Amino acid sequence: MGLIMGAPIDKEFFIQEVADIISQKFDNMCIKDKKPTKSHNVPVPRFYNCKEIPSVDSPSLQQFMELIKPGTPFVMKNVISHWPALKKWSPSYLIAKHGCRTVPVELGSSYTSDRWSQKLMTLNDYISTYISSKSDDVAYLAQYELFNHITKLKEDISPLDYCAVSDSEVVTNCWFGPEGTVSPLHHDHYQNLFCQVYGYKRFIMYDSSENMHPHQHHLLNNTSQVDIESPSVMEDFPDMKDKIAWVVEVGPGDVLYLPLHWWHHVRSLSVSFSVSFWWK
Repeated sequence: MGLIMGAPIDKEFFIQEVADIISQKFDNMCIKDKKPTKSHNVPVPRFYNCKEIPSVDSPSLQQFMELIKPGTPFVMKNVISHWPALKKWSPSYLIAKHGCRTVPVELGSSYTSDRWSQKLMTLNDYISTYISSKSDDVAYLAQYELFNHITKLKEDISPLDYCAVSDSEVVTNCWFGPEGTVSPLHHDHYQNLFCQVYGYKRFIMYDSSENMHPHQHHLLNNTSQVDIESPSVMEDFPDMKDKIAWVVEVGPGDVLYLPLHWWHHVRSLSVSFSVSFWWK
């Protein structure tokens, strides 16, 4: 199992190296990718108060420290443009290089669904079934530390110096899925630098001070009961009319700064691969 998953065993990384070599030797099956385009069939939420996210071009570390002081989100341009991942990572590339590697996949429209479950699949099976082909079911490789699993992918990115503003450990997660994946309105216990590598996503965000009607169950108390895309959201939660929604679409090369505890709803507008850096 250690060889299949590529997990470090007793800090000896040779098993990961062997798994990488096997992947590159035997995963030569390749599909032809289409350039990801944003879907035009995305539900448009009803906003009474909407604010666009500002963007800044490649700020210095000192500028970044000033930008985060207000505690509001912004997008950074030309920060990860040097990453090889921007040119390499695509469904066909992942199949060709790492298709035999096994990953945990979430099944269901979102983790709040009664039909939500998880399943171990090879990347080949996951991409072929849910990304390259049309499927009525939704599957998502979400919030997963993939670089500890497939170490070769880590060579295609580099850490962001902006995380150095804190001495805390940086947690790196990957998000890879088809068009239509949704992360329901929720907040995280981290600052977040969300890097969009492939495809497009839409973020709808609300200030951390807002009451977003969280679930009462302790397992979901960071998740809102508000379905922001529901046509009846304003009738179901009348106070939403008074709240300011911060909305942005991110594409390849964009880095979104998401402050600690800010509520956010995320929808994939195309096949998408993202990397997030969390720190406190």
